Amino acid sequence: MRINYRERVRRMRALNTWAWEQASSLREGYHERPRMPIELIVCPLGKEVNHGGILRLAEAFMLERVTFSKESDEAEDFSGHRGADQWQPWNWANEFEAVASAKASGRQVVALTLNDRAVAFDEFDYSWPCTLVVGSEMMGMPEELASQCDGVVAIPMFGVMASLNVATATGIVVQHIARCYADEHGFQPLREESARLLTGG
Repeated sequence: MRINYRERVRRMRALNTWAWEQASSLREGYHERPRMPIELIVCPLGKEVNHGGILRLAEAFMLERVTFSKESDEAEDFSGHRGADQWQPWNWANEFEAVASAKASGRQVVALTLNDRAVAFDEFDYSWPCTLVVGSEMMGMPEELASQCDGVVAIPMFGVMASLNVATATGIVVQHIARCYADEHGFQPLREESARLLTGG
């Protein structure tokens, strides 16, 4: 049976309320908890609807911060954040300036884009702190920005499509980088059910 828009919204709100209640113990001292030394720098996306999804993704992996670059028309859409804006540090900045600042502070800066320098994202040797630079939905990443990065990674794909939605691609690579850091440094998820997945218990 197909449900209408109002029912979908009602169910989504009920799920959000349930999740909020379940997380009451996790919220205590949340902002003092350590975060992974991984940040995202996000170019103007071209489809601002991805703002919320990327912010939600960053919180799911306890990333250090997200830096968004303004869209040319100043549009923004955080409708998919599901409350992550309360927990995940983020800011606005020009992507070129953000990359220069990251490099100046000694961070490894890695571009997620497909060019002649790119290697498979799961074959790259990440170091910490790490900054992942993400291109736009429609145009990818300017070569002049990618050339400033220490390395370039891409996602091998097996079908006809030549690219993925930017939030989807970011999620695939962030999960891998986060797991690399967690395995090296014993970083544990806040939720017990996720911690059990890592230990196999």
